[in-house]
Amino acid sequence: MTDNSSTTGSSEVSSVASASSGGTASSKEIGVIDRSAAILTALQDSPMTAAEVCRRLGYSKSTTYRLLADLRTHRFIVRDNNGLLRLGPFPGRRSIATTNSVLEHLRTLTSESVQLWVRVGEDRVCVRNVEADHELRVSRSVGTVLSLVDGGSAALALCGPGNPQEFYATKQARVKGTASASVAFTVGGAILALCVSYPLTREPDNVAGAYRTVLGQAAVELKGLLDDSEELAVLRDIARLALGAKKKES
Repeated sequence: MTDNSSTTGSSEVSSVASASSGGTASSKEIGVIDRSAAILTALQDSPMTAAEVCRRLGYSKSTTYRLLADLRTHRFIVRDNNGLLRLGPFPGRRSIATTNSVLEHLRTLTSESVQLWVRVGEDRVCVRNVEADHELRVSRSVGTVLSLVDGGSAALALCGPGNPQEFYATKQARVKGTASASVAFTVGGAILALCVSYPLTREPDNVAGAYRTVLGQAAVELKGLLDDSEELAVLRDIARLALGAKKKES
């Protein structure tokens, strides 16, 4: 009887220990997910170095660098030419991407400023903007309204068939010393143009070779992302409000 009791007690202790071990492992996994999510949220606000992520979130260096390495391995984040960490093109990204994350990835690929324009009548309105990290850069703020007749690659693209395969590039069309490359796409009845803008001093030797493919791919991704989405309505509202403000000023 004593031996049986002892065996049963030992089995119970073993089961409890196993359960406790499982609970600890589960807690650790949840902690990793929470911390990884915090890192991604921080990088969505602005690109940072690994050291800046440590300081902002208060994690130890070893924990932060391990998490960053894992996130880079799975392409949740990427490191750009300036050593800054940004959100990356995680596979299946369309389901988790935002318009800004697509533009940010395009900026990482080109190292230049990227804008998203929408056509409204005979005008175009900048509805998204991601600036390059260079001290010398070309940029337009969200809400900027320009007439299509003023020119520029985005204007040409918006006046075209709205096919991402159609590539447009201009030099000094609007501002001296600047250039840009654009493609357009149509979604929900709206025509939008994705534009990379840069100073002529950094113009690639082969502009089409440098920008045609990456712009086309990003445009196709944006089209899928915005199709039948609430974000398209938000972009239209930005354009409407910007045009309303311009009319009041004039």
